[in-house]
Formats: sequence, C-alpha cells, structure tokens
Amino acid sequence: MAWVLLLLAGLEEVIGVTAIKYVDGLKRKWPLIIIIAGFIFSFTCLSFAMEDIPVGVAYAVWTGIGTLGITLVDLIWFRQKYKIAQWIFLAFIIIGILGMRLTTGE
Repeated sequence: MAWVLLLLAGLEEVIGVTAIKYVDGLKRKWPLIIIIAGFIFSFTCLSFAMEDIPVGVAYAVWTGIGTLGITLVDLIWFRQKYKIAQWIFLAFIIIGILGMRLTTGE
C-alpha cells in the first residue's frame, strides 16, 4: 500500500507542477487552487508512504516520478522537443527509480 501511496503522491505532484504553468502570476484562481490541493494531497500521501518506506528511498522515488511525469507532460501537452542526451539522462532516472524499488525489502 505504501508504494501505491508513493505513486499517487508523485502523480499528484505532476498535476500541481503542471498547474504552475497556468497560474499567471497568481492572477488565475483555478490553477492556484489546483496547485494548493495537489501539493497537500501529494505531501499527505508521501508522509503516509514514509511510514513504511525509508525516507531517502521514498523521497528519491517521489522526485523521480515527478521529474518523469512532468517531462512527459512537457513532451505530450506542451510539445517540447528533447535532445538525445536528455533522453539518456531520463533513462538514468528511470533506472534509479526501479533500482530503489527493487532493492527496498517489501
């Protein structure tokens, strides 16, 4: 269950960060509400996950999910182009997340 919470925390972080793109200097209220609610939910799920997963592992995986998720949003939603070197380094993040998960006894 802790890993499911950690995944939810990472996905909600992606939603919150995506909303930052639309907040327009705090002029737009809905993106601001999504940011606040998203990060509250994300940090809550993260804190519950940390009850069973070591803090360093949970934080590394949470930030990795956020990095990969926002990169995919950037690629698909905002149509950003990436260089081959950037794809290689994103692959390292994926390897790191999988490595953290596979080496954590649970």
